[in-house]
Amino acid sequence: MKKLLLLLILVSGIASAQELSVPVKLLTDTEAAADRYAGRDQFGWHYTIANNEFRKQKDGVTVRYKAVSLGTIYRVDLQNPLQIVLFYKKFNTVVMLDNQLNETARFDFNDIIPQNRQLPIVAEAVGLASQNRLWLYDMNTQQAGLYDPAARTFKSVTPPFNQQLKAYYSDYNYFYWADDSLNYYAVNLFGKVTNIGTLPEFDRMQPVSATQVLLQKGNTLYLYSFGKNSLQKVETVEKTSTDFFYTAQILTIFTGTHIIEYNITLPE
Repeated sequence: MKKLLLLLILVSGIASAQELSVPVKLLTDTEAAADRYAGRDQFGWHYTIANNEFRKQKDGVTVRYKAVSLGTIYRVDLQNPLQIVLFYKKFNTVVMLDNQLNETARFDFNDIIPQNRQLPIVAEAVGLASQNRLWLYDMNTQQAGLYDPAARTFKSVTPPFNQQLKAYYSDYNYFYWADDSLNYYAVNLFGKVTNIGTLPEFDRMQPVSATQVLLQKGNTLYLYSFGKNSLQKVETVEKTSTDFFYTAQILTIFTGTHIIEYNITLPE
């Protein structure tokens, strides 16, 4: 009887945690025609992709960049608006842009064999790391590591992955990833790998702290907290959501026709 009562309390507690929602406050709602939303920087510029053209927009001003020969933009890293990273996965190429979307560097890994390797890098994931390096997940070695353009070297910092990469995110000091079994990991610049836990099913993800991740499933956004094992719905009103982006307590939802900004205070 005691075991049954304990089980009921546990189930009730989990259900309550899942039912709690994260409140938001509407800030702006702006029409925007684009195919994809890439993010927002700390200066209030929004970045979108339309007809494979990369755009930076604010207060009616639009700055554009397009590399016709490189095909589809697979991923954008906006950590530093002075060093924007565009990843063209099909062509195994990375383009670096300044804050006016002028091209400052281009790395075609098909033609680059790092000094400490015999094979070129085949990039599956790319992000900006500290000291002007790039986080890379290399399909040839199935390892994540750091590419140093100045030294032309690639240093692996993880063992080979046992499963396929489902999603990833990076900042200057960490590379985060989830595999096909929803196991969630982080590795730092020195190669310390941490198994953070297991994520619920999701379509898109963005870490917001060491123990919290925003997850999108369908048109609904959730906050998952590892420490509390809680899944909380984020209170947005959009019926359709194609992309989202979080930075500095501002949550941006892209519906395909509108960019909607909310102020959000994430629970600890």
